Amino acid sequence: MKFQNIDQYKQHFSKLIQKERAAEMDFHLNEIMLLSGKQREQKGRAILLLSGNDSGTGIGGSFLVKFVRGEGLPDNQISIGDIVIASKEKPTGKEDQGTVVEKTARSITVAYSKSPDYNLYGRNLRLDLFSNDITFQRMLEAIHSLTIKSNFHSRLINFFEFIEESDLSNNYSEEKGNLNKSQLLAIQKSLNIKEVSLIHGPPGTGKTTTLSYLIQAFHQQNKKILITAASNTAVDNILEKCIKLGIPSLRIGNPARVDESLLAHSLDVQLQDHPDYQQANSLWNQVQIQKKEQDELVPATGQNRRGLSDEKIIQLANSKSNYRGIPSGKLRKMAKWISIQRSINKSYDEARKLQLKAIEDIIERTAVVCATNSSSGSDLLKDTQFDVVCVDEATQATEPECLIPLLKGKQWILVGDHHQLPPTVKSSEAEALKISLFERLLDQIPQDWVSLLKIQYRMHENIMRFSNETFYHSKLIAHPTVSKHTLADLPGFTPFLSLKQQINEALNPGEPVVFMEYTQGNEQQLPDSFSYFNLLEIKKVAELTDALLSSRLFPEDIGIISPYEQQVNRLKQRLTNYGVEIKTIDGFQGREKEVIILSLVRANSEGSVGFLRDYRRLNVALTRAKRKLIIIGHAGTLKSDPVYKKLINSVPIINADSIL
Repeated sequence: MKFQNIDQYKQHFSKLIQKERAAEMDFHLNEIMLLSGKQREQKGRAILLLSGNDSGTGIGGSFLVKFVRGEGLPDNQISIGDIVIASKEKPTGKEDQGTVVEKTARSITVAYSKSPDYNLYGRNLRLDLFSNDITFQRMLEAIHSLTIKSNFHSRLINFFEFIEESDLSNNYSEEKGNLNKSQLLAIQKSLNIKEVSLIHGPPGTGKTTTLSYLIQAFHQQNKKILITAASNTAVDNILEKCIKLGIPSLRIGNPARVDESLLAHSLDVQLQDHPDYQQANSLWNQVQIQKKEQDELVPATGQNRRGLSDEKIIQLANSKSNYRGIPSGKLRKMAKWISIQRSINKSYDEARKLQLKAIEDIIERTAVVCATNSSSGSDLLKDTQFDVVCVDEATQATEPECLIPLLKGKQWILVGDHHQLPPTVKSSEAEALKISLFERLLDQIPQDWVSLLKIQYRMHENIMRFSNETFYHSKLIAHPTVSKHTLADLPGFTPFLSLKQQINEALNPGEPVVFMEYTQGNEQQLPDSFSYFNLLEIKKVAELTDALLSSRLFPEDIGIISPYEQQVNRLKQRLTNYGVEIKTIDGFQGREKEVIILSLVRANSEGSVGFLRDYRRLNVALTRAKRKLIIIGHAGTLKSDPVYKKLINSVPIINADSIL
């Protein structure tokens, strides 16, 4: 995609964002219809057992309702700025939509544009996430801000016409990290190219390690750096490596979503020791005392006011007379309530200023700030500019999502692999969002600005071979420490001798990759479901898992993956309490195990492979195993696709019909 001008660029992406936003709402509505409240709460997209309370009015005359759960809110995905719906029973989607404006450990305050339904002032309510709208808002803000950020235009439209020559004479050398030549070259290029550089990191090539040493080099140049990624896990991974290198780093984001071992580096924890924040806390404690005092009075809200202003209520209270049916005693209690509320507001404003001052101080004196792409657009970083912005997992984020952090920095570093999973896009009308900024720039910037990491440190060379030939033009090399390693090298591994010869063949350490084929059995599908499952493959996966565990492998050494969620759910039920990690292929990106069992599911007479034809998903599936990859599939179905046919013909085949 190329654009004639920035207005065309903005119009294109604004339209796509709105289509994806609408699809997001449809997704949540469909999930609300299909799942129980408890199931949705477990996913973090609903909160049950809430009580609703009138919380007065907000900005622009909005109506505020505070939803409280006394024992505290469960971990959830609902954030300030998100669109939610509240209901007494199961939602229909027709409920009034509100926007989250405040969130505490025990409550969520929601703003409504019109007076809320009276049912929301009661107990046993549920609150459902209807759209993670804050991310969409931040993407749109980033797109719209391009009007005034003209210095970024050249990077987004007709890039090749604006580039300048870069000086690559400044060599980078690192003695302690044992980095390979391709990693060193990637760091050197990124240090010298002042606009945009791409680091292409195929599976197991140490892209996060490379990025951490690049950040160390920038830090030594006294640069201020922002590091972001699409997922909290990826942010935590790079943060951990920066900490090990002794780089002063700060993690921004909800502490509930930060790895426990890294909490000491989170903004929320560091704030606790800041004197300004401690002073703010004293003011908030004072506010809580005042609120308890208010509970004994009559709140000057809603119908109690009867249209009276604060000043009029105070005036009438001082006159000690009744007014239009309101007893003087009630007026005095309302006046006292107003007086306390004014004091609360003053303390609150002062506390907020102190908190912001503390936050600004911590961010300003920390060299490296880490956050998700979306969180980097929060008010916390609103006025902070960075010398360098590094986006990890850049190929898993849409272009507008990447712009949220990138527009905060002068120099851009994008790290990823466009041969692995693309950004998740729910709208069929917004498919263009699956082309990441990384992938788009790959075809436009000079190839000298792109670095390929060539040495992989994860897989046996036989496990690597198919992906290397199919996706990476045979440019990858397995490091000597992993190129020949097998299960036999693992301490304690003793192959289980099964009565079934095919099981013994599958577990043979001398064959790092095997394909177990069958001709019996069929895929199945639930009514109204787009997902598939295969009972015959589930039986085979369970048998292989039993044999692996009997071979003295630890459960944490084994991963079971499948493209289909229905298959994953049934595998989890079948292997309950095994301690083995079972996930979809998408859920396993960025992960690795000593052994991977891959269940491909599809088995039909039409030769239909469905979305298995997304070969990037196949690439991820094939590159998670370190020492052993066992693929289970219906050869007749899979061979109807040329890529799967090539895969099956490239590895040893075990016929499993006789043991199924």
